[in-house]
Amino acid sequence: MRRETRAGERRGPAEERQTAGVPGARETVAADDRWPAVLVASAPELSTRLLTEVFGPLLALAPAERALLVGTLDVWLECGGSVGRAAVRLRCHRNTVFNRLRRLERLTSRSLSHPCELVETVLALEA
Repeated sequence: MRRETRAGERRGPAEERQTAGVPGARETVAADDRWPAVLVASAPELSTRLLTEVFGPLLALAPAERALLVGTLDVWLECGGSVGRAAVRLRCHRNTVFNRLRRLERLTSRSLSHPCELVETVLALEA
C-alpha cells in the first residue's frame, strides 16, 4: 500500500520504498531498518494477495478518504500505538484518531489489538 512492487525485481541489502506523500519519490532504507518491507518485497505475488485480502475494501474508497485512513494508521504505528501522540502529529483530537482506526478495523475486518491481525495489517501496509 505504501509503495509499488515490481515483480522479479531483485533487491540488495538496502530496500527502496516510496517517500510518504511524494508519488514516485524513493529513498534507500537499510534492510535492518525495514524488515517487514523486505519480507513483502521478496514475495511480490504473495504481497499482492495480502494487499487485496487485507485492504481490498479500502481500495474501493475515494483516494482522499483511503489516504486519510492509511495515513492515520501509519502515524499511529510510528507512534508505537499511542493514540495521544498520533493525534498530536496529525493535529487532530485523539477521538478522531480512535474513530479513524475503528473505521479501518471495520473495513478490513481486522483488529489492531490482536497481534496476529496487526501483523497482517502492517505487512499489507508495506505491500
